Amino acid sequence: MILWRRLTDAVLRPDPAPDLEQDIAAGARAQAPVLWLLGKVQSGKTSIVRAITGDPAALVGNAFEPCTPSARRYDFPPDVPVVRFLDTRGLEEVNYDPATDLAEVEGHAHGVIAVARAMDPQQDALLNALTQIRRRHPDWAVILVQTRLHDAYPDDRDHPPWGRWRHDPALMDLNRALKTQAECFARLPGDGLFQAIPVDFTLPEEGFSNQDYGLPELLEALDAACIQGRTGLLADLARQGRDSRQARIHPHIMGYATAAGVCDLVPIMGVVTVPALQGKMLHSIARVYALPWDRRTLKTFLASLGTGTTLGIGAGFAARQLGKLIPVYGQVAGAAAAGVASGAVTYALGRAACHYLEQRRQGIDTPEGVAETFRGALKQAYVLFRASGQAEAAGQSQAESRP
Repeated sequence: MILWRRLTDAVLRPDPAPDLEQDIAAGARAQAPVLWLLGKVQSGKTSIVRAITGDPAALVGNAFEPCTPSARRYDFPPDVPVVRFLDTRGLEEVNYDPATDLAEVEGHAHGVIAVARAMDPQQDALLNALTQIRRRHPDWAVILVQTRLHDAYPDDRDHPPWGRWRHDPALMDLNRALKTQAECFARLPGDGLFQAIPVDFTLPEEGFSNQDYGLPELLEALDAACIQGRTGLLADLARQGRDSRQARIHPHIMGYATAAGVCDLVPIMGVVTVPALQGKMLHSIARVYALPWDRRTLKTFLASLGTGTTLGIGAGFAARQLGKLIPVYGQVAGAAAAGVASGAVTYALGRAACHYLEQRRQGIDTPEGVAETFRGALKQAYVLFRASGQAEAAGQSQAESRP
């Protein structure tokens, strides 16, 4: 029960040590995919960030921080990011040279989001920048996001079902513009994935029935293009619902779970850091519910998981840490297994805590639901984190095999 004592201490500690906070953030940032936004001024880059993250602060750029002379970075969520956006200045503002930004993101997971207004045929600056990028990194994926579709709509027209513009005579100009634009970008050098996704992200006052038109298709494209095996991660963010507590909490749980997996790749280090990191996650979740943990509520929560579950987690965790000490094999395969397991357990623990705190908020007491939530989330998380690990290993193998 030493593991759970450490977890309890971490949850109840009022002010986590600053170095722990920094380590958690650094671990999450090291694994978060970087999505590089390129486009002209007013093409809709920031609106894409807002639509993906659901963060209204991104709409006006308040959450962006400078990271190069010509680019800003937005981490979502800021404390434990699951995705990072690199937003460059409008390409026609300056004689843009992407070399500085290439250096900023090189060595991380990459995806390029090229943003262009659907009805704007003048995209030479964007094509030139992407050509330089693809010559240097021919395997990078490029997602062309074609925005402001409503510029081509007849007066007072609402969005058609997504893709219907291909068959609607009233939208022939839009269909022709989308096809011509996509064909130009598809001729970029390199063999990396290319997809063109039309979207229209608007504000409520603009009067359209769907402010995030094309978002599911964009998230699917990003999942296909990305991002060191993080398949489904961005789509999971969108499925949570924009106004629910789950929408606010889910990316934090994913960030802490990813950081736990990173910590556990280092021999012995995971024994010290993972319980503390899980405690920080539970503390963060409780803050959203405005129901702070105390020793009684935390004890009740852990008891709701079931003795078999808590003992099994503790025993399995210890066994994985010992396995990492086996020379060569243990430090590679054992560490990878430990990372997957710690990430999955952290994710499941967070989901179970949400279930428990929601019950407390409603005055409901059904402990068996907490354990069921944990077990279901654990199965889901193992699939996600195992696939992530396999994809990342495959990517490393391909990189090592290149001349």
